[in-house]
Parts: sequence; C-alpha cells; structure tokens
Amino acid sequence: MSEMTWQQLRDLDCGPVRDLGEAWKAHAEAMAEQTERVRADVIEGHLGPDHFESDTADLVREQLGLTADRFDDDLSDYATVRMATTLMETADALEAEQRELGELIPLIESHGLEIEGGPGGYDVGMTGDLKWSIARLDPPQWLCDRVGVSKPDGVLDPARLESLFNAADLIASASGLADQYGDWLRAIMSRAHDADDEAAAAMSAMRENPPGLPPRLGASYDDLVDDYRSGLSGEAAEELEAIAGGDAELSPEQVSQWWEGLSEAEREALIERHPEWVGPVDGIPVDDRDTANRAWLDERIEALEPGEETRDDLIRLRDRITDADGSPASSGETGQPYCLLGFGTEGSGQAIVSIGDPDAADNVNTYVPGTGGGLAGATGLLDRAESMAFDADRYGTGEETATVMWMGYDAPDDLLEAADDKWAREGSEGLESFTRGLRATGEGDPAELTLTGHSYGSTMVGTAASTEGVEADNVVFVGSPGVGTDTASALGVDEDDVWATRNDQDVIRYGMVHGTDPTSAEFGGNEFRSDSPRENSEWWRFWEAPIGNHSSYWDEENEISRRNQSLIVTGQGSGVR
Repeated sequence: MSEMTWQQLRDLDCGPVRDLGEAWKAHAEAMAEQTERVRADVIEGHLGPDHFESDTADLVREQLGLTADRFDDDLSDYATVRMATTLMETADALEAEQRELGELIPLIESHGLEIEGGPGGYDVGMTGDLKWSIARLDPPQWLCDRVGVSKPDGVLDPARLESLFNAADLIASASGLADQYGDWLRAIMSRAHDADDEAAAAMSAMRENPPGLPPRLGASYDDLVDDYRSGLSGEAAEELEAIAGGDAELSPEQVSQWWEGLSEAEREALIERHPEWVGPVDGIPVDDRDTANRAWLDERIEALEPGEETRDDLIRLRDRITDADGSPASSGETGQPYCLLGFGTEGSGQAIVSIGDPDAADNVNTYVPGTGGGLAGATGLLDRAESMAFDADRYGTGEETATVMWMGYDAPDDLLEAADDKWAREGSEGLESFTRGLRATGEGDPAELTLTGHSYGSTMVGTAASTEGVEADNVVFVGSPGVGTDTASALGVDEDDVWATRNDQDVIRYGMVHGTDPTSAEFGGNEFRSDSPRENSEWWRFWEAPIGNHSSYWDEENEISRRNQSLIVTGQGSGVR
C-alpha cells in the first residue's frame, strides 16, 4: 500500500522514471533489430535454401526462426509491454497528479487555509491568521465577497458590526471551502496512490515471473520443434488465465499490447478453447470479446438445468442480441450491431451490452443503471440504452456513436440497500478498468467518452471517478441521490464537463444520501433541464408522479432531457439548456 505523502508527490522528479522506461524501450528495439538480422542475414542469407538444401538444413532454419520468435515474443514483451509501459505510464500518471496538486496548493494558501496533520494529512483548515482576521472583525476581501458582506475599512467602519453579526457565516463559508479543497486533495492522492501501487504490483509480478529463455538443443530437432510449439501454445493460455483471474496484474493498456503481440492463430485458438477467459478481459478488442462471450453464453445456458431462473435470464439476453439464424442481431432503433462485452450470474447478475462497436465509434456513451438493475432486468435496461442510441443518432452530427449498457456491478436490490455506498465502492475498480479498456482498444483518433449514471448508477459513476479515476471526457448524473463526493472537482474530470439533471417531480430529491446534490451550485458542475411528463392518474394516488418521474428521463414526452443528454454525448455541450 502506497504511503506517498502530498509533499513527496509535490517534490517528486518523474524524469528518471520516464528515462528508465525509454531505456527499456530502446533496449527492446535494439534486440528486435538483432533478431531481424538473424532472419535476414542467416536464415534467408548464407544459411538460406539457395546455399543449403536438406532436411537437416530445414530443421536448423526452423529452429533459428523459433529462437528469434521467442526473443520477440517473450523478452520484447518483458522489456516493452511490461517494463517500459509500466514505467512511462507511472510517470505520466504521477505527473498528472503533480500538476493538479500544483493548482490546488496555491489556492489553499491564497485563501488563508492550510493542510493539517503534517505531510501525511489531507484535512484542510483555516490558518491562525485567517481565524484572527475574523475574530478582530477584519475578514479578507475574498471571504467577504463569498458571504456577501462589506469589507471593513478601518476601526470605525460600520461594516465591522456587519462582520460581527455574520461571524458564524464567515467561519462556515471558510470551513466549507476548506472541506472542498480537502476532498480535492484526497482525490488527487487516491489516484497517485493507485498509480504507485499498480506500478509496484507490476514490478513485483515481473520479478516473480521473469520471461522464459529460448529452448535448449535436444537430441532430435523434430522432438525439439514439436515440444516448442506445444509449449508456446500452452504458455499463451496460461498467461491468459492469469490475466483473466487478475493474477498477472496487467493494466488494460498492457493487455491490449499483449493480445496484439499474439499471432492470429493463437488468438483464434484462445477464443475457441477458452472463451470464458477472453470475454471479460478489458483491453481485448470488442470483436474478439463479443465472439468469445457469445460462445461462453451458449455454454453457460447448456450447463444449467431447464427451468432455472438464471438460465431463463441468460436465454432472454441471448434472444435479444441474436437473430433467429444464430448470427448477431442489430438494434431495431439504429441498425447498429449488438456487442456482448460481458455477463455474470454472481449476486443480482451482470450484463454489459453495446449498441454499436465502441472500438470504431467516434463517441461512446456508457450508461450505468441503478437500484434493481441486474441480469433479470437486462433486456429492459437495454430498451433505455436503445433510446439513448436513437437520440445520439437523431441529434448527433453524423458521427458514429456507440451506446453501452454497463451493468457490470452488483447493484442494490431496493431503496434500503441503496442507502449504502458499498455497492458503488465494490464496483468502482470494474468501471475504471472498463473505461481504460475502451480507450486502449479504440481505433483511430480517441473517441469522446461519456459516463451516464442514473439514480444509484450516478453514485457508482461518481464513486469510481473520485476513488479509482475513470477514462471519461464527460460525466452525466441523472436523477441522482448523490455521487459519493461533495464537489465536481473531486471527479478527475474538468468541471465544465460534469453535468447533472433532476426534474421537479422526481422523488429522489428527498433522498440525497450520498453527498451534495450534483445539480446544486455548491457542487460546481453544470445543471441541465428535464421535464416531468408523468402525471397522477387519480388525485389520491399522489405518490405516482414523484416515483414515476424518477424514471421518466427517456420518455417520449421528455424531449428536452433526451436532447440535452445526446448533445453532451456527441460533443455538442454548448447547445445544452
């Protein structure tokens, strides 16, 4: 567990870390040049078929080729993918937090605040000078402006009396700002600790599992070649099993490079033989995950007894995303193909389905449902994702937008469970990994990534963003009970790209249990408009409108909400109202 203090982060020189990563990368490139020389100068050159033609010569050439391949596949992977990538990603991550810390500390100091508890403390409080200025009825100008009182000008200025009467508000306002800066500092250090821990874990794993060496010469070239081919195939499967089980501790970016480093035959074999390991892994391309997950879904259905509820849920999911002839189906709203990116049966069950290919899309909107979400309701939640995909198409700019329903966590079953943030905390790592996987496998220019959380799903999104960090250009909170933090600045996303809405009939306004209301000015993001289209059917059933309007944000009659959301998703936030 990282024990880095904010002072150590501030003073850290990441240059040597990056230089070391570049050195490993250069080493790998030099090594690759040597293996190419073996192929060009030896195998195809003076030892080529034009000079030596015999069964023995063929075996020697094959052995040299396999040896060169082994250096490329294993040692180059170790030097480039693991060592170089880990070091340079760590330097990038820590420097990003350094820059944010460099913005925060001057703000703290300029407002007469200080970080309490020494180098390891994260609480921000008022300095003695600030407290004394309030006590002697001469608060600083910024605090007077924040509270809305006049700045006293001299001992006899009547404004001193106004400061006396508003002393409690002055103290509360200064303390509130200190709390906001404290939240920001904790978010920065949480992400820095994660980067530090991830690098340490990756280095430890490399130390415990160094790359293999090329095969030794045996009594028979035939036996040697057969053993080598068999071993190489088995090694790829063992590596994939470790990745899928979390034992390899590779980031989605490193998984992507590892997968691309396999031969096409190896990738096809792994999808065919071990779909349960390929399908759920972030960092593997969408097409390959979809193929693997569909095969694994069929296997899971066959393994369950007819009549089991879980089996029925899986069949409904398969029927929704599969045509009658067994081929992948397409959305009836947009014509985009369904991609199955994951499913599970633990707890309330999980399902991750995309409408469109996120790897090829210009925009990707990841919708995170809330309370009551799970495998049993996956097809209903997919209906909502269909509406979002349709809106992105009709209000968009002509670019391709993929809409992902991410039900990748064990959601609370009811309102009582939804008062607990443990579901969001336990799912945060999975959502963080999923967004990094989207970024790692995306083709061409980086897509505009949006996270949209509804109800407790907004708590899931906010908690993941503020604790783990997520890859997102925009975050959108719809009908939120709080997002696990009190300020937009703690989310790791530019405050201008943080959006929230709640209609005036939504019952959730009485249940703000997970932090400051994200639609409030105090939170610091942007609020956009949504209507309340659902009415009470009878006057005495007064509860129907507040409850119904909590789920009305994608109703046909709520065009303003749907339009605003789609503008954000398609990079047109300036048109939101």
